Amino acid sequence: MKIFFNLIVLLSISSNLHASDITIENSRIRMMPSGTLITAGYFSIINNTDKDITLVKAISNRFNSVEMHNTIKDGDIMKMIKQESVTIAANSKLEFKPMSYHLMLKKANKELIEGEDIEVTFTLSNGKTISIIFLVKKMGAGEGHDNNVLHNHSMKNMHRPDFVFPVGVKGGKNMMSKKIMFGYKFGIMEMDCCKNNTNSVSESIIQGLGYTMAPIDMSMHMHMFSAMFAINDKFTVMAMLPYIEKEMNMKMLTGMMAGKLHTNSSRGIGDLSITGLYKLSDKSNFKLVLSVPTGEYDEKDHNMSGVLKTLTYPMQLGSGTYDVTFGYSFQGIHDDWSYGIQLNALTRFDYNNEEWKYGDRREVSAWLAKPISKSFSISFGLDLDHQENINGRSRNRDETTPIWNEYFHSHLIVSSNIGINYKVPKSKSKIGIQCGTPIYYDVNGPQMHQDFKCNLGYSKMM
Repeated sequence: MKIFFNLIVLLSISSNLHASDITIENSRIRMMPSGTLITAGYFSIINNTDKDITLVKAISNRFNSVEMHNTIKDGDIMKMIKQESVTIAANSKLEFKPMSYHLMLKKANKELIEGEDIEVTFTLSNGKTISIIFLVKKMGAGEGHDNNVLHNHSMKNMHRPDFVFPVGVKGGKNMMSKKIMFGYKFGIMEMDCCKNNTNSVSESIIQGLGYTMAPIDMSMHMHMFSAMFAINDKFTVMAMLPYIEKEMNMKMLTGMMAGKLHTNSSRGIGDLSITGLYKLSDKSNFKLVLSVPTGEYDEKDHNMSGVLKTLTYPMQLGSGTYDVTFGYSFQGIHDDWSYGIQLNALTRFDYNNEEWKYGDRREVSAWLAKPISKSFSISFGLDLDHQENINGRSRNRDETTPIWNEYFHSHLIVSSNIGINYKVPKSKSKIGIQCGTPIYYDVNGPQMHQDFKCNLGYSKMM
Protein backbone atom coordinates (compact mmCIF):
# COMPACT_ATOMS: atom_id res chain seq x y z
CA MET A 1 0.00 0.00 0.00
CA LYS A 2 2.84 2.42 0.86
CA ILE A 3 4.56 1.79 -2.50
CA PHE A 4 1.28 2.46 -4.32
CA PHE A 5 0.82 5.79 -2.54
CA ASN A 6 4.41 6.81 -3.24
CA LEU A 7 3.91 6.11 -6.96
CA ILE A 8 0.76 8.24 -7.01
CA VAL A 9 2.57 11.07 -5.23
CA LEU A 10 5.58 10.97 -7.52
CA LEU A 11 3.36 11.05 -10.61
CA SER A 12 1.65 14.16 -9.26
CA ILE A 13 4.87 16.19 -8.89
CA SER A 14 4.81 19.34 -11.04
CA SER A 15 5.68 19.21 -14.75
CA ASN A 16 9.35 20.11 -14.31
CA LEU A 17 9.90 17.26 -11.84
CA HIS A 18 9.13 13.81 -13.18
CA ALA A 19 9.11 10.55 -11.26
CA SER A 20 12.47 9.74 -12.81
CA ASP A 21 13.95 12.95 -11.37
CA ILE A 22 13.52 11.95 -7.73
CA THR A 23 13.32 8.58 -6.00
CA ILE A 24 11.92 8.23 -2.48
CA GLU A 25 12.69 5.13 -0.41
CA ASN A 26 11.83 3.76 3.04
CA SER A 27 9.77 6.72 4.29
CA ARG A 28 8.57 6.07 7.83
CA ILE A 29 7.51 7.85 11.03
CA ARG A 30 8.43 6.45 14.39
CA MET A 31 5.52 5.19 16.51
CA MET A 32 5.87 6.76 19.97
CA PRO A 33 4.08 6.03 23.30
CA SER A 34 0.68 7.61 23.83
CA GLY A 35 0.86 11.26 24.91
CA THR A 36 4.29 11.92 23.39
CA LEU A 37 4.32 15.33 21.70
CA ILE A 38 7.28 14.79 19.38
CA THR A 39 8.29 12.05 16.96
CA ALA A 40 10.73 11.66 14.07
CA GLY A 41 10.51 10.88 10.37
CA TYR A 42 13.10 9.21 8.15
CA PHE A 43 13.48 8.52 4.43
CA SER A 44 15.99 8.37 1.61
CA ILE A 45 15.80 10.81 -1.29
CA ILE A 46 17.71 10.29 -4.54
CA ASN A 47 18.33 13.20 -6.90
CA ASN A 48 18.52 11.74 -10.42
CA THR A 49 19.06 15.12 -12.11
CA ASP A 50 22.17 17.08 -13.02
CA LYS A 51 21.15 19.97 -10.75
CA ASP A 52 21.07 20.31 -6.95
CA ILE A 53 17.66 20.10 -5.31
CA THR A 54 17.06 22.05 -2.09
CA LEU A 55 14.26 21.36 0.42
CA VAL A 56 13.28 24.59 2.23
CA LYS A 57 10.06 23.71 4.07
CA ALA A 58 7.98 20.75 5.26
CA ILE A 59 4.33 20.66 6.32
CA SER A 60 1.72 18.05 7.20
CA ASN A 61 -1.94 18.41 8.09
CA ARG A 62 -1.42 15.79 10.83
CA PHE A 63 1.10 17.84 12.82
CA ASN A 64 1.26 21.33 14.25
CA SER A 65 4.74 21.75 12.78
CA VAL A 66 7.35 19.80 10.83
CA GLU A 67 11.00 20.79 11.01
CA MET A 68 14.15 19.49 9.34
CA HIS A 69 16.97 18.80 11.80
CA ASN A 70 20.49 17.47 11.82
CA THR A 71 22.19 15.78 14.77
CA ILE A 72 25.82 16.66 15.37
CA LYS A 73 28.28 15.84 18.14
CA ASP A 74 29.91 18.66 20.11
CA GLY A 75 32.40 17.06 22.50
CA ASP A 76 30.37 14.48 24.41
CA ILE A 77 27.05 16.24 23.78
CA MET A 78 24.69 15.45 20.90
CA LYS A 79 23.00 18.56 19.51
CA MET A 80 19.92 18.75 17.31
CA ILE A 81 20.27 21.73 14.97
CA LYS A 82 17.26 23.01 13.06
CA GLN A 83 17.92 23.25 9.30
CA GLU A 84 16.35 26.05 7.29
CA SER A 85 17.16 24.10 4.13
CA VAL A 86 18.65 20.77 3.09
CA THR A 87 20.33 20.28 -0.30
CA ILE A 88 20.51 16.99 -2.21
CA ALA A 89 23.45 17.26 -4.60
CA ALA A 90 23.04 16.41 -8.29
CA ASN A 91 23.01 12.69 -9.02
CA SER A 92 23.34 11.76 -5.35
CA LYS A 93 21.43 10.22 -2.46
CA LEU A 94 20.75 11.72 0.98
CA GLU A 95 19.43 9.69 3.90
CA PHE A 96 17.25 11.18 6.60
CA LYS A 97 18.15 8.70 9.33
CA PRO A 98 18.68 8.42 13.10
CA MET A 99 21.51 10.57 14.53
CA SER A 100 21.77 12.46 11.22
CA TYR A 101 19.32 14.46 9.10
CA HIS A 102 15.74 13.74 10.14
CA LEU A 103 12.28 15.26 10.37
CA MET A 104 11.01 16.44 13.74
CA LEU A 105 7.19 16.23 13.79
CA LYS A 106 5.51 18.06 16.66
CA LYS A 107 2.06 17.86 18.25
CA ALA A 108 -0.03 15.48 16.17
CA ASN A 109 -3.66 16.65 15.96
CA LYS A 110 -4.76 13.14 16.88
CA GLU A 111 -3.01 10.05 18.17
CA LEU A 112 -0.90 8.20 15.63
CA ILE A 113 -1.93 4.67 14.67
CA GLU A 114 0.55 1.99 13.73
CA GLY A 115 0.32 1.27 10.01
CA GLU A 116 -1.21 4.70 9.26
CA ASP A 117 -0.11 6.56 6.11
CA ILE A 118 0.71 10.25 6.64
CA GLU A 119 1.47 12.76 3.89
CA VAL A 120 4.27 15.30 4.30
CA THR A 121 4.73 17.99 1.65
CA PHE A 122 8.11 19.58 0.97
CA THR A 123 8.65 22.92 -0.73
CA LEU A 124 11.72 23.29 -2.94
CA SER A 125 13.83 26.39 -3.37
CA ASN A 126 12.30 26.90 -6.85
CA GLY A 127 8.81 27.01 -5.34
CA LYS A 128 7.70 23.57 -6.48
CA THR A 129 6.48 20.91 -4.05
CA ILE A 130 7.00 17.22 -3.40
CA SER A 131 4.58 15.13 -1.35
CA ILE A 132 5.76 11.96 0.38
CA ILE A 133 3.68 9.31 2.11
CA PHE A 134 5.18 8.10 5.42
CA LEU A 135 4.23 4.86 7.16
CA VAL A 136 3.79 5.00 10.94
CA LYS A 137 5.68 2.03 12.40
CA LYS A 138 7.41 0.81 15.51
CA MET A 139 11.17 0.83 15.31
CA GLY A 140 13.85 -1.08 17.14
CA ALA A 141 16.86 0.49 18.84
CA GLY A 142 18.85 0.34 15.63
CA GLU A 143 16.13 1.90 13.48
CA GLY A 144 14.98 4.91 15.44
CA HIS A 145 16.23 7.82 17.45
CA ASP A 146 17.79 7.12 20.80
CA ASN A 147 14.89 7.40 23.26
CA ASN A 148 16.64 9.96 25.44
CA VAL A 149 17.43 12.15 22.43
CA LEU A 150 13.94 12.03 20.96
CA HIS A 151 11.88 11.96 24.12
CA ASN A 152 13.86 14.84 25.50
CA HIS A 153 14.08 16.90 22.34
CA SER A 154 13.87 20.01 24.46
CA MET A 155 17.36 19.08 25.66
CA LYS A 156 18.65 20.18 22.25
CA ASN A 157 19.28 23.56 23.91
CA MET A 158 21.18 22.17 26.89
CA HIS A 159 24.48 23.25 25.33
CA ARG A 160 23.36 26.89 25.65
CA PRO A 161 24.57 28.86 28.68
CA ASP A 162 21.03 30.19 29.28
CA PHE A 163 19.50 26.68 29.33
CA VAL A 164 19.71 26.57 33.13
CA PHE A 165 17.84 29.11 35.26
CA PRO A 166 19.72 32.12 36.65
CA VAL A 167 21.52 30.96 39.78
CA GLY A 168 19.36 33.07 42.09
CA VAL A 169 16.16 31.33 41.00
CA LYS A 170 15.16 28.64 43.48
CA GLY A 171 14.74 25.01 42.48
CA GLY A 172 15.72 23.54 39.16
CA LYS A 173 14.70 21.84 35.92
CA ASN A 174 13.92 18.26 35.06
CA MET A 175 16.87 16.36 33.66
CA MET A 176 17.29 13.49 31.23
CA SER A 177 16.43 10.09 32.69
CA LYS A 178 19.00 8.55 35.08
CA LYS A 179 21.20 11.64 35.10
CA ILE A 180 22.76 12.93 38.33
CA MET A 181 23.78 16.50 39.08
CA PHE A 182 25.69 17.93 42.02
CA GLY A 183 25.70 21.60 42.88
CA TYR A 184 27.10 24.18 45.24
CA LYS A 185 25.79 27.70 45.76
CA PHE A 186 27.21 30.52 47.86
CA GLY A 187 24.76 33.25 48.77
CA ILE A 188 25.27 36.54 50.56
CA MET A 189 22.65 39.01 51.78
CA GLU A 190 23.21 42.36 53.48
CA MET A 191 20.49 44.09 55.51
CA ASP A 192 20.18 47.55 57.08
CA CYS A 193 17.89 49.06 59.69
CA CYS A 194 15.19 50.18 59.56
CA LYS A 195 12.04 50.85 57.54
CA ASN A 196 8.32 51.09 58.23
CA ASN A 197 5.92 50.99 55.29
CA THR A 198 8.05 52.68 52.59
CA ASN A 199 9.84 55.12 54.93
CA SER A 200 13.12 55.00 56.79
CA VAL A 201 12.96 54.82 60.58
CA SER A 202 15.53 56.58 62.77
CA GLU A 203 17.02 55.33 66.03
CA SER A 204 15.16 58.07 67.92
CA ILE A 205 11.83 56.79 66.61
CA ILE A 206 12.73 53.25 67.72
CA GLN A 207 13.67 54.58 71.16
CA GLY A 208 10.41 56.53 71.27
CA LEU A 209 8.52 53.27 70.82
CA GLY A 210 10.02 52.04 74.08
CA TYR A 211 12.88 49.90 72.77
CA THR A 212 16.32 50.09 74.37
CA MET A 213 18.28 48.52 71.51
CA ALA A 214 18.22 48.93 67.74
CA PRO A 215 19.67 46.67 65.06
CA ILE A 216 22.22 48.44 62.87
CA ASP A 217 22.94 45.93 60.13
CA MET A 218 22.98 42.20 59.47
CA SER A 219 24.77 39.88 57.05
CA MET A 220 24.02 36.29 56.07
CA HIS A 221 26.30 33.89 54.22
CA MET A 222 24.85 30.59 53.01
CA HIS A 223 26.64 27.59 51.54
CA MET A 224 24.05 25.40 49.78
CA PHE A 225 24.94 21.84 48.78
CA SER A 226 22.59 19.99 46.44
CA ALA A 227 22.18 16.72 44.57
CA MET A 228 19.63 15.86 41.85
CA PHE A 229 18.64 12.55 40.28
CA ALA A 230 16.25 12.04 37.34
CA ILE A 231 14.21 8.92 38.07
CA ASN A 232 12.80 9.01 34.55
CA ASP A 233 11.84 11.56 31.89
CA LYS A 234 9.03 12.95 34.06
CA PHE A 235 10.28 12.83 37.67
CA THR A 236 13.40 14.39 39.17
CA VAL A 237 14.23 14.47 42.89
CA MET A 238 16.56 16.88 44.62
CA ALA A 239 17.98 17.35 48.13
CA MET A 240 19.49 20.61 49.40
CA LEU A 241 21.24 21.24 52.71
CA PRO A 242 22.58 24.68 53.68
CA TYR A 243 25.29 25.77 56.06
CA ILE A 244 24.44 29.26 57.31
CA GLU A 245 26.45 32.04 58.96
CA LYS A 246 24.67 35.10 60.37
CA GLU A 247 25.96 38.22 62.09
CA MET A 248 24.02 41.20 63.47
CA ASN A 249 25.28 44.46 64.95
CA MET A 250 23.14 46.00 67.70
CA LYS A 251 23.32 49.44 69.31
CA MET A 252 22.33 50.34 72.84
CA LEU A 253 20.03 53.38 72.85
CA THR A 254 19.63 54.12 76.58
CA GLY A 255 21.44 53.90 79.91
CA MET A 256 25.12 54.08 80.72
CA MET A 257 26.01 51.95 77.69
CA ALA A 258 24.07 54.16 75.27
CA GLY A 259 25.83 54.24 71.91
CA LYS A 260 27.76 51.04 72.55
CA LEU A 261 27.75 48.44 69.75
CA HIS A 262 27.48 44.71 70.22
CA THR A 263 27.67 41.85 67.73
CA ASN A 264 25.70 38.61 67.83
CA SER A 265 26.40 35.67 65.55
CA SER A 266 25.08 32.22 64.75
CA ARG A 267 26.28 29.50 62.43
CA GLY A 268 25.37 25.92 61.60
CA ILE A 269 23.29 23.66 59.39
CA GLY A 270 19.94 24.99 58.19
CA ASP A 271 16.78 23.12 57.25
CA LEU A 272 17.00 20.24 54.76
CA SER A 273 14.84 20.55 51.63
CA ILE A 274 13.63 17.53 49.67
CA THR A 275 12.16 18.44 46.29
CA GLY A 276 10.18 16.54 43.69
CA LEU A 277 9.96 17.96 40.15
CA TYR A 278 7.27 16.74 37.74
CA LYS A 279 7.66 17.65 34.08
CA LEU A 280 4.39 19.09 32.76
CA SER A 281 5.77 19.85 29.29
CA ASP A 282 9.04 20.63 27.56
CA LYS A 283 8.73 24.16 28.93
CA SER A 284 7.23 23.76 32.40
CA ASN A 285 7.33 21.76 35.60
CA PHE A 286 5.58 21.49 38.94
CA LYS A 287 7.57 21.49 42.16
CA LEU A 288 6.76 20.11 45.61
CA VAL A 289 9.23 20.82 48.42
CA LEU A 290 9.27 19.40 51.94
CA SER A 291 11.40 21.36 54.40
CA VAL A 292 12.70 19.18 57.24
CA PRO A 293 13.65 21.07 60.46
CA THR A 294 17.32 20.12 60.75
CA GLY A 295 18.43 23.66 61.63
CA GLU A 296 18.44 25.09 65.16
CA TYR A 297 15.67 27.55 66.04
CA ASP A 298 16.81 28.40 69.58
CA GLU A 299 20.38 29.57 68.91
CA LYS A 300 21.97 31.58 71.72
CA ASP A 301 24.77 34.12 72.09
CA HIS A 302 26.03 36.44 74.83
CA ASN A 303 24.46 39.86 75.19
CA MET A 304 26.24 43.09 76.17
CA SER A 305 26.25 42.02 79.80
CA GLY A 306 27.82 38.67 79.01
CA VAL A 307 24.63 36.70 79.63
CA LEU A 308 23.83 33.83 77.26
CA LYS A 309 20.48 34.68 75.66
CA THR A 310 18.31 33.27 72.87
CA LEU A 311 18.87 35.16 69.65
CA THR A 312 16.11 37.07 67.84
CA TYR A 313 13.95 35.49 65.13
CA PRO A 314 16.07 36.66 62.13
CA MET A 315 19.23 35.18 63.66
CA GLN A 316 17.90 31.62 63.91
CA LEU A 317 19.20 28.97 61.49
CA GLY A 318 16.06 26.88 61.05
CA SER A 319 12.31 27.07 61.43
CA GLY A 320 11.67 24.16 63.78
CA THR A 321 8.67 23.21 61.62
CA TYR A 322 7.90 20.93 58.68
CA ASP A 323 7.01 23.24 55.81
CA VAL A 324 5.72 22.65 52.27
CA THR A 325 6.36 24.71 49.15
CA PHE A 326 4.33 24.39 45.95
CA GLY A 327 6.04 25.76 42.88
CA TYR A 328 5.62 26.18 39.13
CA SER A 329 8.30 27.05 36.58
CA PHE A 330 8.02 27.96 32.90
CA GLN A 331 10.86 28.64 30.49
CA GLY A 332 10.67 29.55 26.83
CA ILE A 333 13.79 29.27 24.69
CA HIS A 334 14.08 31.02 21.33
CA ASP A 335 16.91 31.10 18.82
CA ASP A 336 18.80 33.99 20.41
CA TRP A 337 17.09 34.65 23.76
CA SER A 338 15.05 32.97 26.49
CA TYR A 339 12.68 33.92 29.28
CA GLY A 340 11.14 32.33 32.34
CA ILE A 341 8.93 32.70 35.37
CA GLN A 342 8.79 30.81 38.64
CA LEU A 343 6.08 30.89 41.31
CA ASN A 344 6.59 29.59 44.86
CA ALA A 345 4.12 29.37 47.73
CA LEU A 346 5.49 28.26 51.12
CA THR A 347 3.03 27.15 53.79
CA ARG A 348 3.88 26.37 57.42
CA PHE A 349 1.49 23.93 59.08
CA ASP A 350 2.55 23.78 62.72
CA TYR A 351 4.36 25.58 65.54
CA ASN A 352 7.82 24.63 66.79
CA ASN A 353 8.62 23.65 70.36
CA GLU A 354 9.26 27.29 71.21
CA GLU A 355 5.58 27.96 70.36
CA TRP A 356 6.08 30.12 67.26
CA LYS A 357 6.43 29.73 63.49
CA TYR A 358 7.63 31.93 60.66
CA GLY A 359 4.94 33.41 58.42
CA ASP A 360 3.91 31.96 55.06
CA ARG A 361 5.76 33.22 52.01
CA ARG A 362 4.94 33.87 48.35
CA GLU A 363 7.61 34.48 45.72
CA VAL A 364 7.65 35.32 42.01
CA SER A 365 10.79 35.38 39.87
CA ALA A 366 10.82 36.47 36.22
CA TRP A 367 13.78 36.86 33.90
CA LEU A 368 15.00 37.45 30.36
CA ALA A 369 18.29 35.91 29.22
CA LYS A 370 20.40 36.23 26.10
CA PRO A 371 23.47 34.22 25.02
CA ILE A 372 26.34 36.55 24.17
CA SER A 373 28.66 33.71 23.10
CA LYS A 374 28.71 29.91 23.10
CA SER A 375 29.81 29.95 26.74
CA PHE A 376 28.27 33.10 28.26
CA SER A 377 24.75 34.44 28.70
CA ILE A 378 23.44 37.48 30.54
CA SER A 379 20.09 37.75 32.34
CA PHE A 380 17.92 40.52 33.75
CA GLY A 381 15.18 39.78 36.24
CA LEU A 382 12.65 40.89 38.81
CA ASP A 383 11.85 39.14 42.11
CA LEU A 384 8.74 39.70 44.21
CA ASP A 385 8.80 38.51 47.82
CA HIS A 386 5.74 38.62 50.08
CA GLN A 387 6.39 37.52 53.68
CA GLU A 388 3.73 37.29 56.41
CA ASN A 389 4.24 38.04 60.10
CA ILE A 390 5.47 35.51 62.63
CA ASN A 391 2.73 33.52 64.34
CA GLY A 392 2.83 32.74 68.04
CA ARG A 393 5.43 34.03 70.43
CA SER A 394 8.77 32.69 71.56
CA ARG A 395 8.97 31.85 75.26
CA ASN A 396 12.36 33.60 75.28
CA ARG A 397 11.10 36.83 73.71
CA ASP A 398 11.96 40.13 75.41
CA GLU A 399 10.98 43.75 74.79
CA THR A 400 14.41 45.28 74.20
CA THR A 401 14.41 45.48 70.38
CA PRO A 402 11.77 45.71 67.62
CA ILE A 403 13.01 42.57 65.85
CA TRP A 404 11.58 40.52 68.74
CA ASN A 405 8.12 41.87 67.85
CA GLU A 406 6.16 39.22 65.89
CA TYR A 407 4.17 41.91 64.09
CA PHE A 408 7.24 43.59 62.57
CA HIS A 409 8.18 40.91 60.03
CA SER A 410 5.70 41.10 57.14
CA HIS A 411 6.84 42.77 53.95
CA LEU A 412 6.43 43.12 50.20
CA ILE A 413 9.73 43.63 48.39
CA VAL A 414 10.43 43.92 44.66
CA SER A 415 14.06 43.45 43.61
CA SER A 416 15.86 43.83 40.31
CA ASN A 417 18.85 41.67 39.44
CA ILE A 418 21.41 40.91 36.79
CA GLY A 419 23.14 37.59 36.21
CA ILE A 420 25.73 35.80 34.11
CA ASN A 421 25.82 32.10 33.25
CA TYR A 422 28.99 30.40 32.02
CA LYS A 423 29.04 26.97 30.42
CA VAL A 424 32.45 25.36 30.76
CA PRO A 425 33.50 24.34 27.20
CA LYS A 426 33.41 20.60 26.42
CA SER A 427 31.98 19.93 29.85
CA LYS A 428 28.68 19.35 31.63
CA SER A 429 29.58 21.99 34.21
CA LYS A 430 28.04 25.43 34.57
CA ILE A 431 28.87 28.45 36.72
CA GLY A 432 26.48 31.29 37.42
CA ILE A 433 26.35 34.54 39.34
CA GLN A 434 23.33 36.74 40.01
CA CYS A 435 23.18 39.89 42.13
CA GLY A 436 20.34 42.26 42.90
CA THR A 437 19.01 45.07 45.02
CA PRO A 438 15.47 46.08 46.06
CA ILE A 439 13.66 48.75 44.07
CA TYR A 440 10.45 48.84 46.14
CA TYR A 441 9.59 48.19 49.80
CA ASP A 442 6.38 48.05 51.75
CA VAL A 443 7.17 46.66 55.20
CA ASN A 444 5.40 46.42 58.51
CA GLY A 445 8.07 47.79 60.82
CA PRO A 446 10.20 49.06 62.13
CA GLN A 447 12.17 46.16 60.71
CA MET A 448 15.41 45.45 58.94
CA HIS A 449 15.34 45.61 55.16
CA GLN A 450 17.36 43.92 52.46
CA ASP A 451 20.07 46.08 50.92
CA PHE A 452 21.93 43.70 48.62
CA LYS A 453 21.96 40.02 47.66
CA CYS A 454 24.24 37.92 45.49
CA ASN A 455 24.46 34.23 44.55
CA LEU A 456 27.35 32.32 43.01
CA GLY A 457 26.68 28.75 41.91
CA TYR A 458 28.38 25.75 40.31
CA SER A 459 26.74 22.58 38.96
CA LYS A 460 28.02 19.45 37.23
CA MET A 461 25.94 16.76 35.56
CA MET A 462 27.13 13.17 35.68
